[in-house]
Amino acid sequence: MAFTKAIRQAAPDALEVADHWHLLQNLSTAVEKTCRRHRDCLRRPAGPEASLPLATPDGPLLDRIRRRHAEVNELAGTGMSLNAIGRRLQLDRKTVRRYRNKDLATSPHGSCAPRSH
Repeated sequence: MAFTKAIRQAAPDALEVADHWHLLQNLSTAVEKTCRRHRDCLRRPAGPEASLPLATPDGPLLDRIRRRHAEVNELAGTGMSLNAIGRRLQLDRKTVRRYRNKDLATSPHGSCAPRSH
């Protein structure tokens, strides 16, 4: 309070400007408070009318996922390491591991992107 009062007295026409860090900090705090306040409704499952299809059955994304899955598993079958497969296919080692560990046929959403969280 004393700091603000001293500034107003010393420079009454000064314009207060917030820096980027404080703006992001304030936004982060506000989002966190809102999420905490609405935690119960955020955890409720969406009804069937709110669910949207994740992807079209045979779109380019799923084609690429299936192709990558096949490439990773073919190379893994030859005994290549995850790092070597990643270098060859230009994928991160963790992504290669997800493709290798994912069975697309038993995926809960059919054939979808290999994600494990």
